[in-house]
Amino acid sequence: MKHPDRIFFEKLKEEIAGIYCSGSPGTSEKIEEWNGRTIEGFQNELQQKVKSAISLRWFYTHIKSVNEDKLPRTDVLDLLSQYAGYSNWNDFVCKKRETGIGKEENKETIIIESKQPEPATSKANKRLMPVILAISVIVLLTMIWAMARKGDEVTCRFCFTDADVGTVIKNGKIGITLLHEQESPQEFTGNDSGCVNIRSKPGKVTFIVHAQYYRPDTIIRTITEGFNPETVQLKPDDYALMISIFSRSKVEDWNLRRQQLQGMFTDDARIFQVYPSDKRGMEMYNKEEFIGKLTMPITSLKNIEVIETLYNNGKISALRFIQKEDNK
Repeated sequence: MKHPDRIFFEKLKEEIAGIYCSGSPGTSEKIEEWNGRTIEGFQNELQQKVKSAISLRWFYTHIKSVNEDKLPRTDVLDLLSQYAGYSNWNDFVCKKRETGIGKEENKETIIIESKQPEPATSKANKRLMPVILAISVIVLLTMIWAMARKGDEVTCRFCFTDADVGTVIKNGKIGITLLHEQESPQEFTGNDSGCVNIRSKPGKVTFIVHAQYYRPDTIIRTITEGFNPETVQLKPDDYALMISIFSRSKVEDWNLRRQQLQGMFTDDARIFQVYPSDKRGMEMYNKEEFIGKLTMPITSLKNIEVIETLYNNGKISALRFIQKEDNK
């Protein structure tokens, strides 16, 4: 069943695309058609305007794919609405309702629900029997066809190596988000050999690969029967790895460490510390606060594990991390 506020989300996507296109000539006016470079540019602009961002994975899950019975989280809808010039998601919906958006759809729903079922007669039932039988046959044939099509799927194997040194990425927590048109994405995880096996129908496939301390990448391939295993190179996320190493190492020159960190972040960077599931919550730092905590000898942040980074002009503009309690 279609979510009652889905029409407002579609309108919000149109306004977002219009705003971004006005400052980026040549960009597709349909947000669903944006490529990876355009999405990255939008992420940076979103960070600059509302001091927050969305991940590439979120964009493909909620923008590229269609799932009409659900909406994204309200906090993300709030920041997208702010980008479009509204106070929050509720403000956007209220203003659109004032213009009449959504009223026609609600009117149709009320009319349909208000109709009373007509009394059924034996004669009417007899007339409906051929129709019911025909529908049953169609449903049965569709199920048989779908089962036959499922057998056409092929298994594809992708392995991943470090683009700088060529070594296999074995312990990088590799994951793949396989994208589908008109369907929700599928998630696949890597094995101990640094490879991921996915099942797909022959044809064009698009997936996002993400591995710890490596830059996410969008891969597009044409799959055929007998598809040979393929090796994909991933670019290391050097700054994320350095931050993790800094948090675990002994420091002799704190001033030098601060200078190194200053060069890694944009001035308006936002850093989020995510707490474990049993300690629900999140804490946000600006650039100076984070560097201060990371280089403070007494109460510094230690044993950091970076979850996600966003870049702008070669520097980190947003970072999410957790701090493990075991510092051994």
